[in-house]
This record gives sequence, C-alpha cells and structure tokens, in this order.
Amino acid sequence: MINSRLSPTLLLIVGFSFLVCCTIAQGAKIDKRCTRNSINLGHIIDELLKDYDTHLLPESEGVNVTIELHVQGVSGISEITADFELDIMYSEIWQDPRLSFKHLNVCATNITLKSDFRDKIWTPDTCIINSKDSKIHSSPSENTFVILYEHGLLWSNFRLNVKAPCKMDLKMFPFDSIQCMLVFESYSFNTDEVRLLWHDIPVTMMEKVELPDFDLIGWATDHQRLEYPNGVWDRAQVKFTFARRYGFYLFQSYFPTSLTVISSWVGFFFDVRSVSARITLGVSSLLALTFQFGNVLRHLPRVSYIKCLDVWMIFSVIFIFCTLVELAIVCQLNRWERERQIGSKVLGHWLNQIRKTRSKEQRANGTPGEGVRKRFLLAPVSKTNSDGPDTERTSPILGRVIHSDEENNLNPSPFADPPTKKRRWWRDIPKRISQVCCPPDREWTVTSVQVDRCSMIMFPLSFLVFNITYWFIYFMKMDRPM
Repeated sequence: MINSRLSPTLLLIVGFSFLVCCTIAQGAKIDKRCTRNSINLGHIIDELLKDYDTHLLPESEGVNVTIELHVQGVSGISEITADFELDIMYSEIWQDPRLSFKHLNVCATNITLKSDFRDKIWTPDTCIINSKDSKIHSSPSENTFVILYEHGLLWSNFRLNVKAPCKMDLKMFPFDSIQCMLVFESYSFNTDEVRLLWHDIPVTMMEKVELPDFDLIGWATDHQRLEYPNGVWDRAQVKFTFARRYGFYLFQSYFPTSLTVISSWVGFFFDVRSVSARITLGVSSLLALTFQFGNVLRHLPRVSYIKCLDVWMIFSVIFIFCTLVELAIVCQLNRWERERQIGSKVLGHWLNQIRKTRSKEQRANGTPGEGVRKRFLLAPVSKTNSDGPDTERTSPILGRVIHSDEENNLNPSPFADPPTKKRRWWRDIPKRISQVCCPPDREWTVTSVQVDRCSMIMFPLSFLVFNITYWFIYFMKMDRPM
C-alpha cells in the first residue's frame, strides 16, 4: 500500500529532475557556440607559423594571384598635370597550403586577421607600377584586413587613394575623351613565380562616377607580359575612359564668341562717316574675343598642336579682323569720293566763271545773244611741205592734223603687201574674253556704300559656311558618344 501511494510522487520528482538536467545541458551547449572569442587565435597563428619561411613560395611551380577593384569614387582629373585621383578597395587572393588550419578542428571556416599578419607570411608584393602617388587610408586606423580560409586561401584587402597618369590628346578639345590607366605588377617576383589574373568581375563601382567636367563612359581590363633585363613580369592593367562634358564650353566659349563676331557686323549698317564708332566696335570685339580665348587656355596645358577650339577661335579672330580691313577700304573709298566731289565743284565753278566772262565780252562787242551759236566745220586742208612730198590734212573725225603716212596706216590699201608675221588666233582669246567681261567703254566705279552692302551679305554667308564645315568635320572625327 505504501509503495503504491509513493509511486506517483516519485514519478513527478524524477520527471522534474529530467527537465532540469535537459535545460542545463541546453544552456551549456549554447554557451559553447563558435564565436571569435571562443577561438584561440594566438594558438592557431603560432601553430600555423611554426617552421614557416616567408622567403619560400607557397607552391614550387608559382602562385596565381587574382586581383579585383572596387571603385569608391574619382576625386578629379587634371589636364595640367595629366593625371587622375581615385579611391579604390584593392583585393588580392592567392592560395598558401601551408596556412591551412582544417586539421586543427577549429569550429570556424575562416578567420579575420589584422594587417600585421601580412608581415609574418609570404605576400606577392603587388604594386601599382605607374602610380604617381598612393597611400593606404587611415581613418583613424589603417584600412586593411586579411581573411584566412580553412584550406589556406588568403584574401587581402586595402583601401587606397591613388594618383595615376592619363593619356590626353587634346586635338578634339572640348569634344575629346581621356584614358587613364592603373597598372598592377608584382615588384619582387617574375612570371615564373607570380602570375596576376583578373577576377571574373574585375571592376565594380560603388556608385555612378560623375565629375563636373567628365563622365566615366567605360572601363576595360588587359593582361600583358613585359620583358625587363632580368626577366619577364606579369602585368595587369585597367583602363578608364572619361568623356569631357562640352556643355560648359558651348555656353562659355562658342556661343559668346559667335555673338562677338556677329556684333562686329553692326558697323556695316553705320554711316560711312561714323569711323570712330566703327573702329571702337571692331577693336572692342577683337579684345573681347582675345580675353575669352585666354580664359579657356589658362586651364589647359601648353600643347604644340592645334585643338578644335583653337580653329574656332582663330577663324573668329580672322572674321573680326576682316571687318577692320573692310572699314579701312571703305574709308579710303570715301576719301576718294570726297576728293572727286570737291574737284567737280571747283571745275564747275571755274567753267561758270568762263561762261560769265564770255557773255560779258559778247555783250560788249554787240554779238548775238546766247541763243546763237557758231558751228565750225572742219574741212580738209592740204599742205605740202617744202622738204618733201609728205602732205598733211585736218581730220574731221580725229579733230587734229594727220600726215599722209598716218592716213595710209589708218586706211590700208587692199593691194598692200600682207604682214610678214601672222598672229595666231589663240593668242587673242584672253583679250577677247576680257573685253566681253569688262567692256573698255564702261566705267567700273566701286563706292563705299556698295562695299558695305556687299559686306552685309558676304560676311554672314561666309560665317554660315564656316559653321557648317566646322561642325560637320569635327562631328565626323568625334570618337565618343554625344
């Protein structure tokens, strides 16, 4: 009876004890989960670096080093120094079987180590061989880390600020594109020891790269081998292509200079006598154009070849200079016109004085009035010289005395002997053409007003033809997207 009464109580006590033991065992299991603090990294590193030689290659046949870039941003591009500056996260991955820790039965598959671990192991000594300046960011500590995987795979990462050169060809400025390169190379090991390879995704961008003057329109990777005097080295390079934004130059160079050239034509509508105003307009336009050109060239290197913008500026200067030349021609023609007017006035006044003097003499002698005129008929008069048979007479056509020899030349006899040398017909062609185009009896006079009116048409037409030719040629040469 007693055993039957106590048996349920014992069962409850045993069940409660079992639950408590399970709870304690589960808590102990949770406390033993794999964390960084649960791993004895010092013991692992000491075990891995025991008998480790940093001068020996991880593999005797050489090491393949995979590299990749993550571009954070481009700080700027300088045309004066021909370089660009960017911030990148540079990673290099290689295999070192000596650092495998899988046999140590560590609960983690990879461990993250600080940068000082690199000083204790073999590294490929990669560098940016063409950089002008490069440094590891320290904000505030050094931005580097090393991840070691259980099979001996190493992943080393740096956050760098790099300044590297750019290849600039400013012949198409401001419609040009610039190519900037980063060249990676192992500084200590040749191709037999270290081979650089790009990752499957070699370059990634944190965000779209946009600069005030440039747009990143593409990048490309390449692999080369360069022969040095002491061997052949592997070289991996990435090329960034930047296209210049030409909107600034359209609104700050092309459009203002076009208005300056057009404003210099306003002088054609001025009066010819407004010389001072036209000179002021032409000279001020020339000075304004020179100032605009110098302001653009101040931010460019002093190259010896002609740029696209140089062609535009030079022809604009030529157009304004031609307006000043046209003004000089107009002033000269106007001076000749005034001299002819003054001469005709003086001649008219002198003729009037002669007429008045003759009228007074006729009235004093009692001759007929002004309505009666005398006609003098030029009758032929013959005269024989005492020295010979040569005769002379007065010609009613020429109005002067001619000799008989001259008359024979004017009216040759049909029975006269033919000339000894006959002229060829084709020699008279230029003379006949000139007589047809410019008849000798026609007076060709060019006035200053005519020159101004012709300039009103020719200058805008010439500038329009230049614009069509200029933009057509350079748009055909442009090797970048619009």
